[in-house]
Amino acid sequence: MRIWYQSLGRLDAWGGYPAHLGAMIERARSAATEIVVNGTKRGIAEYHAALAHEAKGDVLHTLRRAVAEGADAFVIGNFFDIGLEEAREIAPFPVLGLGETSISLSHFMGQSYGLICPNAKYAARLEKRLRADRLDARLAGIAVLDMPRLTAMGDAFDDADARARLLQAIEQAVERDLGAAEVVVPAGGVVMALMDKAGVTRFGNGAPVLNGIAGLVAMAEASVGLARLQGGTFTSRHLSHARPDPQERTRIDELYGPDIFPHWTP
Repeated sequence: MRIWYQSLGRLDAWGGYPAHLGAMIERARSAATEIVVNGTKRGIAEYHAALAHEAKGDVLHTLRRAVAEGADAFVIGNFFDIGLEEAREIAPFPVLGLGETSISLSHFMGQSYGLICPNAKYAARLEKRLRADRLDARLAGIAVLDMPRLTAMGDAFDDADARARLLQAIEQAVERDLGAAEVVVPAGGVVMALMDKAGVTRFGNGAPVLNGIAGLVAMAEASVGLARLQGGTFTSRHLSHARPDPQERTRIDELYGPDIFPHWTP
């Protein structure tokens, strides 16, 4: 089994994060699974709408590479799930996003979940997305940190004092804002990785911390297995992710080129 893990961050812009991300993925994968970890050349803060728009193109470009290189699944390691809907329309295999998968997994762990967000803009845009996708039904609250420059979190992987300060801020925010949450979900791969590096798996009130990176890998493996049991069927082609019929596909190829919808039949 071959899974493509597409991070939307520059893997040279986050201090010790890429190395720890790789270690987490290595621990999470099954022995027979190969994980291809790929970053982008530009991405650092896709919670800005303009950058998220640009990042969609990066996701779809690398998705087509994953198809060509024989991947069995494609996962988007970004909590906003940028490009998820478009990727599902294109890909011939399961496509999962970190945000949707993490929130879905939290439903198996408790009746409500709370989010840890790095700053107010991030929280506002994420809450809008959750409402639009109807993922907010069990949302108990959002703990908002004061981190306008997200790449600063990369320092905490290599600097124990910086990590201790950040963890203290997280604990205070969770205590203040997430008392009603049965499960705590760090809203982003970097925060998830920091919590893992610090060995934080639950808070003082007993609420577990979801390791969404491990969950994303596990669910991708399960999705591939389920697709095989279902004769290759996973993503629905009825309505939302329906593909063009052959006549329309021919016209799309003429206007956009043959790579828009790679290697599939309607």
